[in-house]
Amino acid sequence: MNELRYEFGKNWAEFVERKLNNQVVEESMDHMRRFMKRDRLDGLTFTDIGCGSGIHSLAALRLGARRIIAFDYDNDSVATSRKVREWAGVDDSIWSIAQGSVLDTAYMRSLPVSDVVYSWGVLHHTGRMWEAVRNAAIPLAPDGEFYIALYSSDNYLDPTPEFWIRLKRAYNIASPLTRKLIEMKFIYWTKIRPELEAGRRPMGQLESYGKRGMTAVTDAKDWLGGYPMEFAGYNETRDFCAGDLGLELVNSLTGEGCTEYMFVRKASQTRWKAIEGSRIRIPLSAPFEGVGGHAFHAPLPAELMSRADSQAEHMASRLMLFEGGTPLGLAHTGHDTIRRYGSGRFSHWGNGVVFSTSDNSDPNANRRQYAYCVDY
Repeated sequence: MNELRYEFGKNWAEFVERKLNNQVVEESMDHMRRFMKRDRLDGLTFTDIGCGSGIHSLAALRLGARRIIAFDYDNDSVATSRKVREWAGVDDSIWSIAQGSVLDTAYMRSLPVSDVVYSWGVLHHTGRMWEAVRNAAIPLAPDGEFYIALYSSDNYLDPTPEFWIRLKRAYNIASPLTRKLIEMKFIYWTKIRPELEAGRRPMGQLESYGKRGMTAVTDAKDWLGGYPMEFAGYNETRDFCAGDLGLELVNSLTGEGCTEYMFVRKASQTRWKAIEGSRIRIPLSAPFEGVGGHAFHAPLPAELMSRADSQAEHMASRLMLFEGGTPLGLAHTGHDTIRRYGSGRFSHWGNGVVFSTSDNSDPNANRRQYAYCVDY
């Protein structure tokens, strides 16, 4: 019996056929710049694991990477990436694209050492996620940057990860018509209804939708279809990469389906050591006001209000909250979720920060220092 697996490559082929343009590539470039905290990738080698559409590889190339090594398990993704390479007019000596599996240890060891190893929303679809994460780090240079994104168990509380896995399986075995109906319902509940409830025009949000070069429909298909599927927690991922790979977390972005992580070996990575050294931590002053459940509120300087999350932009803030020197990580969380689940979730909102402690203890009594960095 054939393994049930979503045809990611066919989805990407459709997207590239209908939507590929320079603006899509620019959106991916902008996202890389912001998260990697680099204007350019000049002179660096870049390995794209699970290259999908090829757009992220092209974005890295246009940011100055001197060599792209890209591969995907899905042959349709390989063909689509090659089509994008042809569209961009890039020679295969600069940008190689091959079929391969991150679970094939021998294949991973055959790859050249790379300055940046990148895998966005891929490793959790292999059926053996932690093995995939471990193998993905094989070609990483000693001073390299390991940039991965994994679906977050921290964000999927109601419905639970188990619900989504069942839905994904049902979607994959459904007829084409049933798939369309599931996609339409998903887009309504996750994109259109929230806009209507906020009193905004939903079509405007759909028309301007653009994350890493995606569209709302492509994103919906990618999410619903993604199977096999596993979820990973922020702390779980940080601890695995530290314990198994000797990599330290230096940047993260939470708040949506995938959490993005940047890992390095700090002893060999002067650039990220300098970035971390420039992150000024400002203590929060107790007492903190309890606002229900596990949630507490601390005021922030008035000038930070313009940089806070809002109904219009739920991930505008770049503030990070620290507990005893450790980043809590789980930013951009809804206040009701903070109250119900706590566990270090927080939100920079309005005139302050609504937060919970890592173990749901009372921050007024646990003798820990809480601080924030404005621009994490």
